[in-house]
Amino acid sequence: MERDSGPALVHTDNTADLVVYLTHPETAASQMLFEALVARDMRCAMVADFVQLHRLMDVRAPHLVVMALADASDSIVGTMAAVSVIRTRHPATQIMLLTPEGVRAELVVQTIKRGASWVFSPPYSADDIIDTAISSFAEDLRLSASVAEDAEAASSAAAASKLLPGFATLTKRERQILEFVIEGRTNKEIASELGLSFRTVEVHRRHVMEKTGARNAADLVRLAVGS
Repeated sequence: MERDSGPALVHTDNTADLVVYLTHPETAASQMLFEALVARDMRCAMVADFVQLHRLMDVRAPHLVVMALADASDSIVGTMAAVSVIRTRHPATQIMLLTPEGVRAELVVQTIKRGASWVFSPPYSADDIIDTAISSFAEDLRLSASVAEDAEAASSAAAASKLLPGFATLTKRERQILEFVIEGRTNKEIASELGLSFRTVEVHRRHVMEKTGARNAADLVRLAVGS
């Protein structure tokens, strides 16, 4: 993996506030990365191509853009242009490029000169990508909460873990989703309340079901209340 010093980082208070835009020509790879990012409590949006990416970024600039070195038309030139546009319009946004097998070293150098923050060459995993991003933002993530909030959260977690199998493995976002499901809220309502996409809520909810062993929403509620 090649690394550039990159632009100044965007300050944020929580990893759940990290906004990531993802575009990749391979559907399977894109879906895998999307679910991995969501599972790590990041706000992620998938876009089909660079045109949609630029439109979305003009509405809201993300902290991080993850994209393939070549777009759906296998145009590396298009990727270079996209990197230059992002770096010019959104200098604080970090850019992560994923290269195919056998990419030439000079192309990696060119992308870094254009403004790429990281360039990943195979083999790499979703965890490699996410861990690198998180470590980069770590110094700007102010995750400390008040003592009272920490004590209350610890107490609630301890109580819930006694009732609900797998509760200890849930992320902070998944626990939020769980609370809303227990209240009987729909995915649409949860998405609106948390400022997430409907698809993101679906992914979180599925992870909650898998980790707790619940077969459906009713079963999840039954397990959570210990009845």
